[in-house]
Amino acid sequence: MILINNRNYLRLRNRHLLQQLNEMESRLDEKRVVIEPSKKENPTLKINKGGKFQYIHSKYDPVNESKRIMQQQKNMEAYDHVFFVGTGLGYHIEQFAKVYPDKKITIFEPDLEVLYHFLTVQDITKFSSQIQAIFFASEESEMKQEVQKFINIHGKRIFFFTLPVYLTLYPQETKLLFETFKEGLKDQKNILATAAAFQKRWTINAIKNFPYVLKTPNILHDIDQKAFEGKPAIIVAAGPSLSEEFEHLKFIKENGLAYIFSVGSAINALIEHGIYPDAACTYDPKERNQNVIRIIKDRGIEEIPLIYGSSVGFETLENYPGPMLHMITSQDPVSPFLLGSYKKISIVQDAPSIAVVTFQLLALLGFKQIILVGQNLAFHNRLRFAKGIHYNHIPKEISPEEEQHLITVKDVYGNDIYTDSSFNQMRQQLELYISMSPNVEVLNTTKGGAVIEGTTFLPLTEVIEHHLRKKKSVSPQWYKANNHYNQMYAYKQLVKLEIALGKMEPIMERALTVVKNIADSVEKLHVANMETNFIKLDKEIKKLKENPFYKYFIEPMVRVQHKLLEESNKEIRFEKNLYKKGNQVVESYRAFLEECVAHVQYVKPYFYELKNNTIFESEQNDY
Repeated sequence: MILINNRNYLRLRNRHLLQQLNEMESRLDEKRVVIEPSKKENPTLKINKGGKFQYIHSKYDPVNESKRIMQQQKNMEAYDHVFFVGTGLGYHIEQFAKVYPDKKITIFEPDLEVLYHFLTVQDITKFSSQIQAIFFASEESEMKQEVQKFINIHGKRIFFFTLPVYLTLYPQETKLLFETFKEGLKDQKNILATAAAFQKRWTINAIKNFPYVLKTPNILHDIDQKAFEGKPAIIVAAGPSLSEEFEHLKFIKENGLAYIFSVGSAINALIEHGIYPDAACTYDPKERNQNVIRIIKDRGIEEIPLIYGSSVGFETLENYPGPMLHMITSQDPVSPFLLGSYKKISIVQDAPSIAVVTFQLLALLGFKQIILVGQNLAFHNRLRFAKGIHYNHIPKEISPEEEQHLITVKDVYGNDIYTDSSFNQMRQQLELYISMSPNVEVLNTTKGGAVIEGTTFLPLTEVIEHHLRKKKSVSPQWYKANNHYNQMYAYKQLVKLEIALGKMEPIMERALTVVKNIADSVEKLHVANMETNFIKLDKEIKKLKENPFYKYFIEPMVRVQHKLLEESNKEIRFEKNLYKKGNQVVESYRAFLEECVAHVQYVKPYFYELKNNTIFESEQNDY
């Protein structure tokens, strides 16, 4: 029976796990997982694997064994958290908790029966203050969820301890766990790297683009969605397989068989072949994104609507000759605040690829069928993109040197094909959104492209023959609509932000003064002054975080620095040496506040330009 203390602990902390254990209790296999007394009379554990018993602990003296194991662990002061892979009966966990009472503990056990026996022997309430989580994952998705939660909360400085025998007994489970951790940490690193590269740019784009947002229709709110509901749409990407589909796409366009949405640089190849899509979609925040649609501007093409994400590189929108529509993106911190609760504005989530963003958009618009063209997400015939697409900074083909570092995946025919981590991430994101759209049929027509789970591969000729039979499915004037945003409300919000800006700068000055006082207290060894100033700093930082200008303009531009400050705070919180704590506070908060001050000075001209433009628009137009 599970110890009553442990049942109470799980009842409060993890009811789902307790329910799993209760359900399993009646069907314990006492011939597979066996507890028996050791030579020293402490219970030990053995597991029947393929007709042969394998001991998890010493069958002579498991307690003494656990002490030796802990003595072998070196440099533990470098870690904040220990992640135990495998419980056995928990002697090693109990010993670790005694030796390192200030370290946090997470426990993963791949065998529910072993976990049950662990909880019948080990009273975890003796070290429950250190335990952050205990989990068992029977499904891969559940494991990924738990691991991602762990990474988000605990970050770095983690020590992994695996009972050696678990690598033999549970090879698949332990391999999956560590691969999931590796991917999770890699994704987190990519997210931080992306944020570091674009955090300032996203906000500046949102500010510069807001006047366009106020003048153009929101495709998810202002456009009559009856034009799309139940109809097919094609996402045309720039993969090398697009080169084989121009004639088929021209036939679809001429007969109005489906809406054609171009993503990224595919617009160049389509125009070169005389095909004007029903819309071009764009969202990339970089300055050079304007080059993707340069062909439309240079040729003065007025017939192609542009659907842009509100955080797109602002240069993209300047002097666009055709009609424009927008979607509010998750990287835009400005528009949702300025627009208020207008129809509870739908937000399109940022993604590694415009194709993924566009898929989200089309699913929200009510299309019943989404057809992927040129979505290779791999290097078909060693090529990066289709004919008619040229980049000065990217070679058209992959080199033999690059090939050595690529990933192998299956293509739609079951053959191995090379891809890279970037394409692979795009594919995984696309698969995620496909799985979240069960009412949308997704056909992948990309010859030689990577397999995309959730799609059915079908050549475009067969799609035309069997799925696109209704001519004139496309409403020719679908993009024409009036914008219904309240510009006066937006202007009033800008006035509130201007007032908040005036209040925020003195807050930052006071906070920096307090940090200086802490530094002086550390130098002069004034403990009482130090503690008083810690409290003052907390109050000023709280005021800063509640300030609207900081929340919507500054924090989004320093999100990486804010993340680093949060991680530093985790260390500061547990530091008992006041002088060391004081130095950590000074180092972390001074750097963060100085970044904030610098960003305020940087963003001010953009803010006042926006405020002045919004005044102009509100005087000239009545929406």
